Amino acid sequence: MKISVVFILFSIVSCSSSKEVSPNLSDNIESVYYQKWMAGVQGGGSGINFHVNLNLPLEENSKLEKVQFDVYEVAFEKISETEYIAKINTHQNDLILDENPEKEYGNEASKLNLKPNEANLIFRVNKKVVIKNIQNVKEKSMIAYPSMERQKN
Repeated sequence: MKISVVFILFSIVSCSSSKEVSPNLSDNIESVYYQKWMAGVQGGGSGINFHVNLNLPLEENSKLEKVQFDVYEVAFEKISETEYIAKINTHQNDLILDENPEKEYGNEASKLNLKPNEANLIFRVNKKVVIKNIQNVKEKSMIAYPSMERQKN
């Protein structure tokens, strides 16, 4: 009797804290892709724009909050009812590399165990965190912004 009560309590607790994906979120994702960019001047920066396009707007009780991609976790900006973008600043154009990785600016070990071209989309649905794993995220061609011409005196 005691074992069955413990099992039932454990089941209730584990169900309430689970992070399952509701079917409407999975079916609603039209496209997911990323596009790297680099400034045309040294120190101008670089980054990755991570895009999510939905078939339909999210329900009122749902929100697309963050993406986990590569070694980054970044919040989304809502562009329209069905379009979201996360702007990841990679600082690659700002770094000076050293033979000793410990001396390089910005080196951090990733706490995310994602494979290449894999991402986690983090939603909040009815105050619960829902994680949707996306594999084989498409990469679009890099945008290399041109350098600016110097002003003549």
